[in-house]
Amino acid sequence: MDLTGVITIGFVAVVLGWMLYNKLAAGRAVGKSAEKLQEEIPELGSTDRALVYCYSPNCPPCRNMTPHIDKLAEETGKVFKLDITRNMELAQAIGIRATPTTLILDGGEIRKVLVGVKPPKLLKQELETTA
Repeated sequence: MDLTGVITIGFVAVVLGWMLYNKLAAGRAVGKSAEKLQEEIPELGSTDRALVYCYSPNCPPCRNMTPHIDKLAEETGKVFKLDITRNMELAQAIGIRATPTTLILDGGEIRKVLVGVKPPKLLKQELETTA
């Protein structure tokens, strides 16, 4: 195998490892209290099941997903956005290492963490599902 093949395989392994790390780190948030999120987004306290979309304005996948999130928020009233560039400490405390990351909250706890771009249909299903 030539050097190009070794470098390519190494690069792919690093990228896949980073993606796995981000997913595992975010997954540790499941079961944590949403109290800190409620401090930042007071409207969360008025809804049982909610979705918190964690994004960065400079993230290309986030820019593609945000219009769908805005539409879902308008339809349901249970979708909230959190710009992690303005809330770095909160994002780190929750375990968010990549954007977009979507948190499903229910009963004052983080019930599910979805890392990466997700279709609007899936997100709507997550809001309608009971824990």
